[in-house]
Order: sequence, then C-alpha cells, then structure tokens
Amino acid sequence: MDPTDLGPGTVTWLGGTGTVLLGAFLWLRKWLSRDAADRAMDNADIAVVRRLTELLDIERDARREAEAKAEHFAKERNQLVITVGRLQGKVVALTSQLADAVPQPARMQKKARQFGGP
Repeated sequence: MDPTDLGPGTVTWLGGTGTVLLGAFLWLRKWLSRDAADRAMDNADIAVVRRLTELLDIERDARREAEAKAEHFAKERNQLVITVGRLQGKVVALTSQLADAVPQPARMQKKARQFGGP
C-alpha cells in the first residue's frame, strides 16, 4: 500500500470539509460583526442614558435653586408688605393726631377773642 494514497473520495471529503469550515467561518464573522454592532449600539444607548440622567440631575438642581430663590423673594415681599402696612397705620395715626392738634390753636384763638384777647 502506498502511504500517499489516502483512499478514494479523500479529496471530496477534504473539499467538503473545507467548504463547511469556510462557510462556518464566514457565518461566525458575520454574526460576531453584527454582535459587535449591537454591543456598540448598546454602549451608545448606555452613554445617551447616562448623559440624559446627568442633564436631568443638573436640571433638578437648577429647579431647586430657583425654587429656593423664589421662596426667599416671597418671604422678603411678605415682610415688605407687613412693613408697608405698619407704616400706613402709623401714617393714619399721625394724621389723626395732627388733625386733633390743628384745631386746638384755632379754638384757643377763638376763646382768646371771646375773652378780649388779640
């Protein structure tokens, strides 16, 4: 028997095996490529979600700060309204005191004239 003789159909088996291996390699390459693209998309989705979460946190912080400023301004406004109300009350009181004080000299002059004064 010749050691180089592999038997009938050996070339066919080798050719068939090579074809199957080549097909499996090409299919695996395509599948891994698609899987890599899917992983890249997943990574991009994760990055987008992370960035949107960061933006949401920034927006929440800005909203909290704006609400704190608005609350501070509301307290100041309320204090000013109370102060203006007190000042208006004082003006009314002073006006009534002044109204009471003005007629007294006029009454005194009338009484003085009645009793023969200047």
